[in-house]
Amino acid sequence: MEVTNRKYKATIAICTFNRAKLLQLCLASIAELDFPKTGFEVLVVDNNSTDSTAALCQQVPQLFPELHFRYVLETRQGVGFTRTRCAEEATGEIVAYIDDDCLAERNWLTEIVRFYGANPKAMSTGGRIVPKFLVPVADWFGKYFWGLIGNYDQGPKVFRMQGVRYPSGANMHFRKTAFEKYGYFDGSLGRSGKSLMAGEEKAMYLKLLRAKEEVYYLPQVIVHHHVEGNKFDKAYVKRHSMGIGGSERIMNKDSFIKLTQKFMEYLLKLGFAIAYGMLYLFQGQPSKMAMLIKFRWWVIEGFLSPSKA
Repeated sequence: MEVTNRKYKATIAICTFNRAKLLQLCLASIAELDFPKTGFEVLVVDNNSTDSTAALCQQVPQLFPELHFRYVLETRQGVGFTRTRCAEEATGEIVAYIDDDCLAERNWLTEIVRFYGANPKAMSTGGRIVPKFLVPVADWFGKYFWGLIGNYDQGPKVFRMQGVRYPSGANMHFRKTAFEKYGYFDGSLGRSGKSLMAGEEKAMYLKLLRAKEEVYYLPQVIVHHHVEGNKFDKAYVKRHSMGIGGSERIMNKDSFIKLTQKFMEYLLKLGFAIAYGMLYLFQGQPSKMAMLIKFRWWVIEGFLSPSKA
C-alpha cells in the first residue's frame, strides 16, 4: 500500500559529478516548474566532485530561495551508489530523477504527479529526452548513436513498458515504495569516475518488470539534455561502448546461458553493423561506416573484458 503521509508529493533527485555550471542550469529550470513549490523537495547528491559543485550548492538558498533544497555528499564512487543515496534520502512519495546536465520543461513534475495520481498501480515511469547540442554534430554521427548522447523518444503515446524496454536514467521516476519493496541500484554498475560502465537503471527496472509491476512511458514528460563536445570524442565513444558491454557481462555473470545468448546477440549486431555500414559507404559516408562497426566491436570488447570498461 502506498504511504500517503510523506513530507512531500515528490523528491526531485539529481546525481552530480563535476558539472557545476550545468547543474546550476538544471536547478534554474526546476525553479521555473509550474508545480507548487511547497509540494516537492530538490535533493542533490554529490559524488565527490572536485569542481565548484559544493560551493554552488551552498549558494542555492540565495539563488533559488523558493526551492526546498538539500545537499548530500556520497563518498562511495559510482552513479549506482549515488542513485541509491537519492532514493534513501528522499522524503517524497515519488522520486523523480533528472540528470545534472538536463533541463526540465515547466510542466515536467506536474505531468509526473498527475499520472501517478490517476494510475495508483503505476510503480515507475519514464519520459522523453531531447538532445540540446552545445557543439556541431560530428560527421560520423548517425542514428545508431542516439543512445550514447541521451536521446530517448519512444513515440507520441503513453504505453506500458514490458519485456526489455525500460526508461532512461536521465528522466525516470519511481514511487518511493518501489525501493522499499525491491531494493536499490547495483553499486557495481553505472558510471564511476572516468569509467563509463552502464546498466544500473536497467538492473533496477528488470527487478520491477520481472515482478510484473507497471512501468509506463510518458511522452509528455520532457527534459532537454545538454550534449557537450566530449560526447563526439572517439576515445569517449570507445569507453562508453565498452561500458555497455561490460555492464551486460556483470549483470549476466551468474548465468552461462544468458552470457552465451548476449554474446551471440552482439555478434549478430556486429554483422548487421558491417552490412548497414556498406550502405553508408555506397552513400559516400565512410566515416559513419567505420564508427558504426567500431562501436559494435567495442561493445564486444567490453563484454569480453569488463575490467577494461
